[in-house]
Amino acid sequence: MRAAGLAAQRGYSRVYTFIGGIPEWRRFNYPMTVDPEYQRIPVTRLEPRRVQELLRDPAYFLLDVRPEDFQRDAGFIAGARHCPLVHLGERFPALPANRKIIISDWAMKQSPAAAKFLTRKGYTVAGVLLGGMERWQAERLPVEQRTPGSGLDLPETADRD
Repeated sequence: MRAAGLAAQRGYSRVYTFIGGIPEWRRFNYPMTVDPEYQRIPVTRLEPRRVQELLRDPAYFLLDVRPEDFQRDAGFIAGARHCPLVHLGERFPALPANRKIIISDWAMKQSPAAAKFLTRKGYTVAGVLLGGMERWQAERLPVEQRTPGSGLDLPETADRD
């Protein structure tokens, strides 16, 4: 539904949604196309303490792909740039091409898709945060409280440094 709203905001007038999403689609055995190459892209899952260690090295870049309207928690890992997964297709050129990317979300439901997408676009993806921010916080690792739009969002356009 979020994608349909975004399409409507951009001027598309014939926008339809399938309320049940992919799970409902599969339940009714409707046809689907699966890209075997995409399915084979490996995604490394990094333990929270390993991510904390890697982020001490400036060669790593942390991308949080939670939705803009995420309500559960406003805790972010210090320095994480935010780009909702729904916007990644248009904003990925703003990511630094010379750094290894680690991807986080709330519960590791969106980060693997972001990792596969960015890998296909030629970025070096070090991995995704295992268990997402939910596990990071369960392990009592440090977070900073902020809201989307706080100046650490991934810009729509930027130089790839």
